[in-house]
Amino acid sequence: MGELSIGPIFWALAALGGAAGVAYGIYFLRRPPSLVRALVKTLFMGATAAALMSAHAPFPLVFAIICSALGDFFLAFKSKWTLPLGIAAFLLAQLAYVLIFTAIWFFSGDNSPLTPRYIAMGAVIVTAIVFLVWMAPKLGWMALAVVPYALAITGMGVAAMWLPWAGWPAIVGALLFLSSDFVLAAELFRLPPDARQITAPVVWWTYAAAQALIVWGVIDLIKAEG
Repeated sequence: MGELSIGPIFWALAALGGAAGVAYGIYFLRRPPSLVRALVKTLFMGATAAALMSAHAPFPLVFAIICSALGDFFLAFKSKWTLPLGIAAFLLAQLAYVLIFTAIWFFSGDNSPLTPRYIAMGAVIVTAIVFLVWMAPKLGWMALAVVPYALAITGMGVAAMWLPWAGWPAIVGALLFLSSDFVLAAELFRLPPDARQITAPVVWWTYAAAQALIVWGVIDLIKAEG
């Protein structure tokens, strides 16, 4: 997949992204929608994408992070008009993750036991189906965006179960991403508005951890492949 070049520029940009993510979670998360709030949220993944580009990371990984940054920007406004755009951006991110997870598995030659993987994949699929059935009555026309996205993120979770165990951060990150989006979907379509006081921090911090762990795990696996 090519050799990574991780140097001071990578770490400086990664630190900038991390600082933006922490600032958003601590302060901006509870602020009303604004352009500044949206830009700080976007900087979390935007700076991470720049860091990965500086390290010559594989295009699917960079693409996934760029799409995530766009998704963060659109969702920051809490508007019914930008919500479908945010979902579409994250759908592309999930498909990119599926591609890179599958490619890593294909080229790794991993021969670890299959039974734990099958159990984990089954659990991901069953959980996603049950959750989608629970959500369905409340989706309305948004089902046109939510259902394809649900299929994409479920596919991402399943693909992550095929990663070599050395990439455990990415596996954990994929599960956290699923958890974050389950809570977000419940917040948007099922729970009362005041529930956001509890759900919003859960959604953000699990999402931030998910993205960081996925990047960490994928980088470790790419470096291991040489």
